[in-house]
Amino acid sequence: MKKIQIDAKRLGTIAHYIGVVSEYLLVIFLAVWLNNVLKLPSLFSFSFRMFGFILVAFGIFLISWCCWLQFKIGQGTTSFSEPTMKLVTSGPYGIVRNPMMLGQFLFFAGFGFLLNIGTTFLLLPIIILATHEFIVFIEEPNLKRRFGQEWTSYTKRVHRWFPRLSKKDNKHQERDINEKYIKEDLRFGEIDMEKVI
Repeated sequence: MKKIQIDAKRLGTIAHYIGVVSEYLLVIFLAVWLNNVLKLPSLFSFSFRMFGFILVAFGIFLISWCCWLQFKIGQGTTSFSEPTMKLVTSGPYGIVRNPMMLGQFLFFAGFGFLLNIGTTFLLLPIIILATHEFIVFIEEPNLKRRFGQEWTSYTKRVHRWFPRLSKKDNKHQERDINEKYIKEDLRFGEIDMEKVI
């Protein structure tokens, strides 16, 4: 009988996605359990539930879009075992640096509204804080190590969580970055000044 061999990296990716799904199920289970323990009354009207449905749908769409971009443009996955080969800065990643996580937050908030489970909003701040700490202390140092100056320039153009309110800020930052590159190149004699002028 022919043995089926699975690459260790692929196993790591499979384990990663199993862990992600388990995280979602755990949060949902805890929210439902806490709601039953605390015996919270019905908090949200029909309109809030419809709003919750929209949040869930948009959250799933945003997460799926980000996964597709990581695979198509980044040529990899969200897993540490099979990371992207290229830095993804287009689509929602051109607005904020962590759109997939924002999609997750929207999903959980929508879940709370849709199924009228108020305890979801007790767990959500904990999820947001834990995610923020993970991104700041684990994910971002890893990205900086992998992509270097490209990552640094990206962080100057795009905020971690909140989109920039004006394009003027982006233009100013891009100009500052370009000026920095020109100064560095001039220092090392890599620019022909006649071409610049």
